[in-house]
Amino acid sequence: MRDIAENRLPPNHPARLHLATCSPCFAEFRSFKAEADAARATRLKVLAWGLAACLVIALGVYGSRALLRKQLPQSAESGTQKQAGQLAAVDRTIDLYNHGTPRGGSEPSPLEAVSLPSALVHLRLILPRFSDPGNYVVAVSKDKAGTAIAARGSGKTVADGPRLVLEVPLDLRRAPAGSYFLATVRESDNGTYYYPLNVRGH
Repeated sequence: MRDIAENRLPPNHPARLHLATCSPCFAEFRSFKAEADAARATRLKVLAWGLAACLVIALGVYGSRALLRKQLPQSAESGTQKQAGQLAAVDRTIDLYNHGTPRGGSEPSPLEAVSLPSALVHLRLILPRFSDPGNYVVAVSKDKAGTAIAARGSGKTVADGPRLVLEVPLDLRRAPAGSYFLATVRESDNGTYYYPLNVRGH
C-alpha cells in the first residue's frame, strides 16, 4: 500500500486492481497517502526556505561588492589628492615684459638675474614685449649650449591684455643651488633667448 501511496508502482500493477475491491486495503492506502502528502509538503517547504536563504546570501554578496566598488574610487581619489598635496607645486611668476627683445631677433636687453626655488615649480612666465605667440619650450640649463639641462617644460602662450603668458611646470627638486640660464625656445623657428637665473635651495 505504501508503494501505491507514494506512486512507485505502474498504473497496471495488480496491487492497484486489488485496491479497488478491498476496503481494508483502501483504508490503509489512504493512511499511507496522507503520510506521503505530508512528507512531500515538508520537503517542498524545506526547499522553499533553502532557496530563500540562497537568495538572501546572493543579495548580501552583491550588495557588499557594490559597496566595495563604490568605496574603492573614493579611496583612490583620496590617495591621489594626498599625493598631489605632497607634491604641490610652488607658484612663481617671472615678468620679462619690460626686458623686451627688439624686433629682428637680437639679444634681449640686460636683465638682473631672477630666482626660482629648488622645488617643483609652477612657473607663470610673462614673455618680453614683441614676442610671437605660439608653443614654447622653457628650460633651465647651466650653459647656453643646452648640454646640462636641469629642468624643462612646455606650453602655449595665452594673451593677458598686451602680454603673452606661458604657464609651464619645472621640476627643480634635483637642481643644486647656483647660477643657471632660463631659456625660452619658440618651437615654430627655434628662436632661443637666455636669461640669467639663480636657483635657491630650501
